[in-house]
Amino acid sequence: MRRRVLAWGVASLAVVALGGCATPRISQTREAVDTLAVAGRLSLVSGPPDAQKALYGGFRLELRGAASGEFEVFSPLGQMQARAQWSPGQASLNDGRQTQTYASFDAMTRAALGVALPQAALQDWVRGRPAAGLPAQRQADGGFEQLGWLVQPTWRDGKLVLLTAQRLGGDPAQLRMVIESATPQAERAAAAGAN
Repeated sequence: MRRRVLAWGVASLAVVALGGCATPRISQTREAVDTLAVAGRLSLVSGPPDAQKALYGGFRLELRGAASGEFEVFSPLGQMQARAQWSPGQASLNDGRQTQTYASFDAMTRAALGVALPQAALQDWVRGRPAAGLPAQRQADGGFEQLGWLVQPTWRDGKLVLLTAQRLGGDPAQLRMVIESATPQAERAAAAGAN
């Protein structure tokens, strides 16, 4: 059961990937914009009605550039349930008992969830935008369809505060991420150095 919850934690990150984060409105270097820490609450429900799996809890996502990151999922009481890390050519998943390594982010999510989640989507969807270089269809309400998902970002005062994503084909899956904080890493490091 714990492994299943851990797997859903990774899914939520990826789909969460669909998760959300604020897009900075100040002028920054490309690296500062691509390096981001996001935290909040998530729910992920997936599978057919007679065999649904669900994950609820907190998350922390750290994106480093366009291809590396770390995702942690916490129980509603704050206990860490899973930590996933990835970079080009490798990925790992720790469920608190053991760490499994994989050749890629897709392979990690396929092993943990039974379905590969797109890493490219995670890197951009959490910023409230379609993944660059991949076909996407914009919706009139500000959402978009991409890679078989309908993604709906909700913005308030220029910041992404909620992201929902629903899989359009295959087994049903729905992700909901409430973004409580989103900080560009470069800004966070500068603020820490000033103290």
